[in-house]
Amino acid sequence: MTVPEDVRQRRSLKYIRLAAFLAGQPGSVERLELTVAEIEDLVGDTLPSSARFPSWWRNDERRMHSRAWLTAGWEVDESSSGPRGIVFTRKPG
Repeated sequence: MTVPEDVRQRRSLKYIRLAAFLAGQPGSVERLELTVAEIEDLVGDTLPSSARFPSWWRNDERRMHSRAWLTAGWEVDESSSGPRGIVFTRKPG
C-alpha cells in the first residue's frame, strides 16, 4: 500500500515540531525526559500505538520520526528510557 504524499507530509511536519522543541533547548540542557503524552502535546497529534514500545524510539536515521531528534542534535538514550518516559540526550560534538 502506497501512502499518499499529503499524508506523508503531515506526518513529517508533526515530527518537525518535536525537532524544533529539542533544537530550541538551551545549550546547558544535556538531558530531557518526556512522557509519550508530553510528546503528543508537542507534536499536536497522537503517536502511533507502536510508540509505546522501546523499538519505536531507536536512533535510526532511516525512520522519519527518528530523523527529527537526530537532526536536532539529540539521541534517545535507549538504556534509560522506559515506561515513565523517553530520555533524550544531546549528541556530543
